[in-house]
Amino acid sequence: MMTGLRLRSLKKSSWYLFLGANLSTTYVNALNLVHYSNSNLKVHAFVLTLLIQFYVFLVVQRDVRVPYLFPRLKWWESGVAGMSQITTRFRSGTDSEEFDGLILDLNAKGCFLKTPKEMKLGEVALMSFQAFGHELMVPARVVWQARSTVTHPRGLGLEFYKLNKQTQRKLKIVSKRFEKWRKSSGGPAPTELPSRSLA
Repeated sequence: MMTGLRLRSLKKSSWYLFLGANLSTTYVNALNLVHYSNSNLKVHAFVLTLLIQFYVFLVVQRDVRVPYLFPRLKWWESGVAGMSQITTRFRSGTDSEEFDGLILDLNAKGCFLKTPKEMKLGEVALMSFQAFGHELMVPARVVWQARSTVTHPRGLGLEFYKLNKQTQRKLKIVSKRFEKWRKSSGGPAPTELPSRSLA
């Protein structure tokens, strides 16, 4: 009853009460089956109660715990407009046409590129961007893709590869300054479209 009342008012303590109630129910069911049950199906009954409890746990976890009690906001859920961004120009290895995109997350190994352009997993792209006084032309391949939803921008997860040492050094500098910029103020990073074509 306490768990239900606390869940109804969305108090964080309801989650711990809910876990405690489930553990207590499991313990009491096990005791009753061992000491008081004469059925030959006591093991089956115990497993069935565990499955029901597990289902209820998953429902509460998915529909109540994460969105209301303990929200976990990812970087892409905080609103693209206010996020640090690097403007980039890119083209796929099978396409001569160039496209514009926004880098929303960046490190020395890869980035997330916000773009409506669809590419296949493993497909290679050539990216060109300018940020913090450095101009880079970086080959990358698609390792995952995000469809447009309420919380996820549409785009591509890219992994940089076949980088020379000079490009690696530049990427480390740019990614560190990008992260520092994001933590300090957010908003669009001081970047410009690359001055040179990918051709």
